[in-house]
Amino acid sequence: MHASYAFDVTDETKVAGFADYVVVATVDRVIEVQERDGTPYTVFDVSVDKTLKGQPVKTLRLVQLGGTLGKDTWQVEGEPLLRPGTTYVLAAKTEQGRGTHQLVGGADFPVVDRAAAHAGGSDAVAQWQDSVAHQRWPEELPKSS
Repeated sequence: MHASYAFDVTDETKVAGFADYVVVATVDRVIEVQERDGTPYTVFDVSVDKTLKGQPVKTLRLVQLGGTLGKDTWQVEGEPLLRPGTTYVLAAKTEQGRGTHQLVGGADFPVVDRAAAHAGGSDAVAQWQDSVAHQRWPEELPKSS
C-alpha cells in the first residue's frame, strides 16, 4: 500500500518536531493486528533503551500501519513492518484516548546495534540526536495538530 503524509516525512527534523517521542527501542512482541476503517494496523510493545525526545519511559505501545490479517499482509511501500527482537530508532506521536503511540514514518526506521546505542557509538542514533536538536514543526501543518 501507499501512504500519503501531510508533510515531508523524509525530513527527520520535521519528523522529530512533530513526534512526541523519539526513542531507541527494542520490539518485544506483536500484541495484535487490528483493523481501523478497513486498514490493518499492528500493535507492538517495545522496551525503550534510550529516549532522545519525550518523557523518559521504560516501555511504549506502538501502532504501525500495516500487518497480517488471515493470509493477507499489508505494508506501506518502503516501510517494512517492525520485527520483534530488533532495535530501532523510532519516532511516534501519541494517539489521544487510545493509550498507544502511532509511528511517524515515511522512511525506513534505522536498525541499530543495541550495545553500540548504549555506548553512544551508533551513527543512526547520533543522526537522530542531531535531528531532535534541530527539530522544527512541519510548516505544512497547523500548530494545533
